[in-house]
Amino acid sequence: MPSRIARRACVIGLVASLCTLPGCLISSHSGEISTGTKVSSQTFSQIEPGVTTEAWIKGTLGAPTTKTTLEDGSELWKYTYTRTKHSNGSLLFIFKGSSHSSSGGSVYVQLKDGIVVKHWRTDE
Repeated sequence: MPSRIARRACVIGLVASLCTLPGCLISSHSGEISTGTKVSSQTFSQIEPGVTTEAWIKGTLGAPTTKTTLEDGSELWKYTYTRTKHSNGSLLFIFKGSSHSSSGGSVYVQLKDGIVVKHWRTDE
């Protein structure tokens, strides 16, 4: 029967050898992916119904995600934005964990005869 000292030495040796193995003790990865057009609060506040033109909207925000023609002949432009964050990690290839979160929103601009008549935003 091995002595306590021999068992401790064995455990310490095992832990020490695991710590010298590069990259296999602890690993992690994280990232972020953004899609669409994010309209900042500052830019959104510059849009004025009755004043802001279609050319300004297109020049500032670019092409909308979708365009819809409404019954009254006006157009509804929608700009959608999504941000996804993910991370994962492992310890000794035994314990693994991950997280995933998404956020985003949309900005709507209603135009008639080349002028903004209404705008609003939804945030998730």
